[in-house]
Amino acid sequence: MKKRTDKILLAIFLLSLVFYVFLLPRYLEIISFSGPAWMFPILSRLSLTFHAVPAFCLQLLMCRKTRRRVAAAPAIIIIGAALWFAYGFFTATGWDTLGWGILLFLTAAPAVGCALAWAAYGLHRAYKRGGIRG
Repeated sequence: MKKRTDKILLAIFLLSLVFYVFLLPRYLEIISFSGPAWMFPILSRLSLTFHAVPAFCLQLLMCRKTRRRVAAAPAIIIIGAALWFAYGFFTATGWDTLGWGILLFLTAAPAVGCALAWAAYGLHRAYKRGGIRG
């Protein structure tokens, strides 16, 4: 069962990553939106939240397959990027602040995906040990 779950996580990660890359031009189209009106809320929601799915799958797969120090790498990279964007946001002047703010805002979804993966992994381990059975 464990290998099957790992294969499913890897497949979801790869499919969502490919889906994300193919939708990237559509995300950039939101700025100068020229499509049907019903697509705008869908594309704007996807552009802000969908990149949590690949981050969640990758983090959970790394928690299951690697040691904890290596599994913390995606979370550390995302936190490092968020700190760099926050530094740029608070030190920039003029319109540069907007760009740093957008980058800072876009790192929120992968950070949430990593946090949810760590929480799911922790709850799974606690359930496996018998700590949460009701």
